[in-house]
Amino acid sequence: MNSKKLKAYFQLSRPVNILITFVSIPVACWIAGGTASSWFLYLLAGITGALIAAGANAINDAFDIDIDRINRPDRPLPRGALTPHDAWWMWLILSIAALIINLFLNLVALLIVVLSIILLYFYSARLKRKVLIGNLVIGLMTGMAFIYGGVVVGRMDHAIVPAVFAFFVNLARELLKDIEDMEGDRKENAITLPVKYGVTLTLVLATISLLILIGTTIAASISALYNPVFSFIVLIADCLMCVSIILMWRDHSSTAIGYVSTILKIIMIIGLISIIAGSI
Repeated sequence: MNSKKLKAYFQLSRPVNILITFVSIPVACWIAGGTASSWFLYLLAGITGALIAAGANAINDAFDIDIDRINRPDRPLPRGALTPHDAWWMWLILSIAALIINLFLNLVALLIVVLSIILLYFYSARLKRKVLIGNLVIGLMTGMAFIYGGVVVGRMDHAIVPAVFAFFVNLARELLKDIEDMEGDRKENAITLPVKYGVTLTLVLATISLLILIGTTIAASISALYNPVFSFIVLIADCLMCVSIILMWRDHSSTAIGYVSTILKIIMIIGLISIIAGSI
């Protein structure tokens, strides 16, 4: 396999998203009460999540190749660097690898992995073209990464706050991505929320998601769930969420919404840092 094809596979996995998943799960294990002596299990859990996410991204692009020829022509499949067949094999191999690695963890964690692989497949094949359902699935799967980490260490209750944070910020981001991709979705008859009900309703729901998230962080600060460092760092994320709300209502062109989507990805990272620092 030549270097260009290897690079294309790497791009197909969406490495930034994979890195966030890989880091989030061991962090979730640690936040939930894990100890340093079990670091290898947490590493396996992180690798499992990263493999599932990379495979899901590959199969998603295989199903979306026609839409991406309009919305994302620079991606490996629409530009011809890889074929849909390559993406299918990538999904299959990475999913099987994730299942094998997870055999070293517990049964509940394995069930979560199986359900995640199945749900993410059907998301790409059908659910993402259903109004709001696809958005909810991605938000759920992002939050599930933290629940999975909690299950690995047997303390799922400690993973609820980061799971809620991940759910709402990614739900908002998925809604905005639907606005960004409206042109291609219309041409391919993908019935997303903005296509069927308009941009305004989609922005309202994204705004509500972010406001709920801000409220959740304030509640976590008031309840002293984490140490004071959490409140200081998460305030940055809250301010960025307010800025995002203002920006997306001021200009909801594809370019502007793409910029806000990037900010929300940064907010996810800041939120993760705040929870880590607040748990020390």
